[in-house]
Amino acid sequence: MKDSQGQCNICGSPGAFSRLEDGREGLLCGNCGASSRHRAVIHALGIVLGAPAVPLYAWRRSRPTVILESSARGSYPMMLADKYNYIATEYDPEKIAEGSRPAKFADFQDLHFARETMDIVIASEVFEHVRRDRQGFAEIHRVLKPGGSLILTVPYDHTMENTLQRIDTSGPEDRHLLEPEYHGGGGHTLTYRNYGRDLPERLREAGFSVLRLHVDRPGEGITPQYVFIGRKGPCVDLAIRSAAGAEQRSLGVLLPFRLFLLLKYNMKGLLRLLKQLGGRSS
Repeated sequence: MKDSQGQCNICGSPGAFSRLEDGREGLLCGNCGASSRHRAVIHALGIVLGAPAVPLYAWRRSRPTVILESSARGSYPMMLADKYNYIATEYDPEKIAEGSRPAKFADFQDLHFARETMDIVIASEVFEHVRRDRQGFAEIHRVLKPGGSLILTVPYDHTMENTLQRIDTSGPEDRHLLEPEYHGGGGHTLTYRNYGRDLPERLREAGFSVLRLHVDRPGEGITPQYVFIGRKGPCVDLAIRSAAGAEQRSLGVLLPFRLFLLLKYNMKGLLRLLKQLGGRSS
């Protein structure tokens, strides 16, 4: 089986998802190219923002909301940039050393942003590559506003009780404990650890309350996977929102939304049609 039917929760396109064999990095939307993991991230973001059960493209704009994301990929960053004060950053030691464009190049272990300036931080498939992840979690907690949230995905193995540390980072130089493992584009990004069930505790050590989401929404092309939300403050409301929407498998509310768009952008044609119908009846 090479494709599956569903509706993308990013662009709203119904149709077939391809590359099922690639798991959460597959199920690519035929319209926007988003992967299963991208849609899982947006699902979690919708919980944090209290967004309605419609695709990202239909969310309301909120320019005061500040979102920081490292190593953003796919189609959704363009939509986030259109709707929010969205800062996409990359880790590049040479650019960081130059000090040029500090908002463009940032290190989660030493963020230059002032404390309590971010509403949301997104880190998807980043922290397994952060040399000292606990330091990074603490930095994100520092820059988040009270009530702000970290949305986190990593290669995560729920069967492992403890995170597998692949490299000893206690000293100034890396000391490999296991055969080097590389991920990322082209497979060139060094992996420092493989996360196990102690990941929530690492987040709590940095001051977060933690919601571990097991997302499985086949109707939206999201394969079973974990997304972690770290909240700077209680996350009871997030848990309630998540539970309330856990059984929603349909984006049926898109129908009235699309009717609204039809009326909004085709009002002249609709009036012309009604006039013609009225003329015939008389």
